[in-house]
Amino acid sequence: MDLNSSSKSNFNVAHIKLCTRTEGPFKRCCIWFQGCDLKCPGCCNESLQPLIPNHIMGLDELMGVILQARADFGIEGITLSGGEPLLQKGLPLLLKAVHEAGLGTIVFTGRYLSSVDPTVLRHVDLLIDGPFLEDNRDSSRVLLGSTNKGLHFLTDRYKQQESYFNNPVAIEEIALGPEYFFINGD
Repeated sequence: MDLNSSSKSNFNVAHIKLCTRTEGPFKRCCIWFQGCDLKCPGCCNESLQPLIPNHIMGLDELMGVILQARADFGIEGITLSGGEPLLQKGLPLLLKAVHEAGLGTIVFTGRYLSSVDPTVLRHVDLLIDGPFLEDNRDSSRVLLGSTNKGLHFLTDRYKQQESYFNNPVAIEEIALGPEYFFINGD
């Protein structure tokens, strides 16, 4: 894979929350991507499943947003969700740039670790894997949705924060604006 290819550095972004405490430990910038080919029944982000263009952003533009979130809010890292983040062809480039900026990375995917391209994993600190299974709802962990989902600490960065996910108390944030109403968390 050519990590320098500019043709692979566009991202189909659905939403960005510049600073949140509900999408992983510490202050984070969360990016939800548009499009998912898994279509898990009962998905909490069903509106992000259609494989349609939403807001197309280049790598430099997206990194600018992330770095501005760090400057403005003191984020510790990013969380990538969706939709399905692994459908973004430029994902290895984004993860590398985030890593080089000294920020941590958490990636949600509906696929299992064994099927994830190693070039993606190279700069992921925590991978949360597995499809959402409606019949296996998980009420003992936050953000994971179903009991089949795994926490894979690929570096030591978040290993001491595993207890964050073992909290059965749901946490949510609500943002209200003139043209939107946005709820995130569990």
